[in-house]
Amino acid sequence: MDDKQDRIFDAAHVLFLERGFKNTSVADIAAIAGVAVGSFYLYFKSKEDIFIQIYTSENENIKKQILSKVDLDGDPVTLIQTIIQQIFKLSSHNRILQEWFSNPKLNTLIAQQNSSTVEDSLVYSTLMTLIDKWIAKDLIKDGMTKERIISLFNSLTVLDFHQNEIKTDDYQQLLNDLISGILKVVLK
Repeated sequence: MDDKQDRIFDAAHVLFLERGFKNTSVADIAAIAGVAVGSFYLYFKSKEDIFIQIYTSENENIKKQILSKVDLDGDPVTLIQTIIQQIFKLSSHNRILQEWFSNPKLNTLIAQQNSSTVEDSLVYSTLMTLIDKWIAKDLIKDGMTKERIISLFNSLTVLDFHQNEIKTDDYQQLLNDLISGILKVVLK
């Protein structure tokens, strides 16, 4: 990227984090970057185009951050609890990553842009790495498929979006209990 493109990308990144996708305009991005709106379109097709690039970068950065802090060969229960907690912690206040779950239009565009978007997503890629390790170590129960395991863990994401509807004084403990339950179904 050249200097102007970098400034546009960086300005958009900051604005998407602060305001989210909907409340950020191309004019806002250009103003923060110190360029004309027309210059924005020399580098990016649309606000969606730059958002997808920023989303991909943000997702990869968070994934690396989480994976650098865990031992993938550690105890499966502790490992999954730590990873899921970190994913929720780091993405819950990140407006860029939240768009994947809360904005169906952007979710579709991101998926269309890159056929491996789901596989590259933070949750999916981390779980697939772990599942492959567990299969190699013969830790998975017979009849359990990767798809079923991913579905079980994806249900935690749905739960997390509705946590305010769950009446509990200790949501983190509830999440840990559910992870432990899922792992009892999955692991030998």
